[in-house]
Amino acid sequence: VYGGELVRDDVNKVSFILSSYQDHLDSVEEFPDLKAGTWGGAGETALFGDLGVKDITKAHAMQVLLDHLGASKDDAIAFGDAKVDIPVFEFAGTSVCMGNGGPEAKAAADFVTDGVNEDGLWNAFVHLGLV
Repeated sequence: VYGGELVRDDVNKVSFILSSYQDHLDSVEEFPDLKAGTWGGAGETALFGDLGVKDITKAHAMQVLLDHLGASKDDAIAFGDAKVDIPVFEFAGTSVCMGNGGPEAKAAADFVTDGVNEDGLWNAFVHLGLV
C-alpha cells in the first residue's frame, strides 16, 4: 500500500508489473522461499509477476472450500485461461477453459467455451446446465 508499512506478516501474495521477463527471473532468484509466477496478457504472455506462499495453489484452495462445505471435488467446476490453471483443472470434477485461453490450458480442460468478451462464462453456465 502506497505510503504504508512495507514489512507485514499478514500478506500471502504480492503482485507486480513486469518491465521484462527478467524481473520474474530475478524474483525467483531473490526470493527462493516463495513461489514466483507470471500472468496476464493474451494467452500466455506475461505482463505481471507475483510472489506467494509455496504449496498454496488454486487446487488446494478449492479443497479447503469443499471440505468446509462438505462437498466432493466431483461437484466442483474450475474456470481458467492459463497454464497456471491446469492443476485446478486436473483437481476439479469439471474444468472449463475460456476461449481466449492459452493452448496448454485449452488442452487440459474438459470443455472450451467462448472468450471472456464473447459471453464465454455465461455460455459455459448454459452448456453445463447451471442456468
